Amino acid sequence: MEVVECRSVIRFLYLKGRTPKETGDRIKEVYGDDALSSDVVKHWYHQFRCSWASVETASILGQSHSVIDGATIHKVEAAILEDHRITIRQLAQEVKISVGSVKKIIHDLPMRKLSAR
Repeated sequence: MEVVECRSVIRFLYLKGRTPKETGDRIKEVYGDDALSSDVVKHWYHQFRCSWASVETASILGQSHSVIDGATIHKVEAAILEDHRITIRQLAQEVKISVGSVKKIIHDLPMRKLSAR
């Protein structure tokens, strides 16, 4: 069952005035074991009720997207090695990620502070 197809079925039954439980039962009746869980159906009812989502562009359930990947880590590490006096805020602006993400990357890198004395 494709994502857009699934959302279309849920939206259709939502617009027809069906409850999430009725929609979940209909989907299970048609798709059997491949059917969505009732929590997913409730999530999409909430999305459509609040007009936050369309069938094609709506976000999916699951963990949010992370900007911390190999390329980003490499950019942060290269910037630190290039200018060891760079601040976390400057790193965040240069790499275009949040300050919190920069802090996490720096914490995970095998680097430590060195005293200039």
